[in-house]
Amino acid sequence: MAEILIAGYYGFHNAGDEAMLAGLRRAIRELRPDVTFTAISGTASQTRRLHGIGAVSRSDIRGIWEAIGRADLVMFGGGSLLQDVTSSRSLIYYLGLATMARLRRKPVMFCAQGIGPVTRPLGRALVPLIVNRAALITARDAEAAETFRRLGVTRPPVTVTADAALVLGPADPAAGEALLRGAGVDVSRPVIGVSVRPWKPGREPLEPRLAEALDRLAGETGAQVVFIPMQQVKDVEASRAVVACMRAPAVVLNGPYTYEDLRAVIARCDLLIGMRYHSLVFAAMSGVPLVGISYDPKNDAFLRQIGHEAAGSTGGLNPAAVAAAGRRALADAEKVRADLLRQMDRLIPLARLNAELAVGLLPDR
Repeated sequence: MAEILIAGYYGFHNAGDEAMLAGLRRAIRELRPDVTFTAISGTASQTRRLHGIGAVSRSDIRGIWEAIGRADLVMFGGGSLLQDVTSSRSLIYYLGLATMARLRRKPVMFCAQGIGPVTRPLGRALVPLIVNRAALITARDAEAAETFRRLGVTRPPVTVTADAALVLGPADPAAGEALLRGAGVDVSRPVIGVSVRPWKPGREPLEPRLAEALDRLAGETGAQVVFIPMQQVKDVEASRAVVACMRAPAVVLNGPYTYEDLRAVIARCDLLIGMRYHSLVFAAMSGVPLVGISYDPKNDAFLRQIGHEAAGSTGGLNPAAVAAAGRRALADAEKVRADLLRQMDRLIPLARLNAELAVGLLPDR
């Protein structure tokens, strides 16, 4: 039996992070059924309940130290953990965990990382100092691998894989339809799913411009617009801010939806307009036509992986361009779906490679 201690942004009601944890757990256990997991979590009880694994609170430093001592591998499990956009605290926290693992002589893997931006002098000094001591590093796209290189991470070599959540594959649209019906959505009409997140205002507010694009699409297609919050409660508030600017009626999903619920809801959509990174990932996994809005380079990187480009960004959103991209995606839905599923055939084996490499660091059974 082997044990992995996995750290990430878990237990914060973020569907993308929970899906990455689920994808890593599934892929690793398919290769090594004897592996047990403990996650470092913002809400340990929620993580135990949702994933059926052990969990320790991210504020319980003694508990984390003990969990590191029991682990055969300390893994940083996906997402943009190493960044200092808002403050240096998150970056220092995760690098501190890596240092604790080194002190206990445990191998460290940075897995399916989407690194950066790291702009502050302290962060730019600490990242190569600590990450260069890892046993293994994988990046979820080529851009992340290049960011590691620019920050001075040269050993071990960074392997380009894909986002860990992709292992989960397509979701069940029938389950998504049941959830939409329960929320009062008229599923006899085309369903346009929308994912937004809070973001600092640019020169022009995002909300009225996105609202204008959605009003155009709803008017032209007769679609029902449904906002899909990927992180409660933050995205609910951001969604309502857009709805307040719309003329067309829209539904905001608001409730204790799990990552699997939201994967299913997106699978039932006819179109997904997404600002959240993993809303785009969830759509692509199920072959749902999508329109990406960029708020961070990671969105552009994923869209390039699947042969798309962003229709706009938080720095400048053209309602006509977003509506036109939505119209094209709906008009060519079958072709877009087939192309996305072909892209998944290419990316899912790369996502599984994260697990194969991790298993190679574990002791033999």
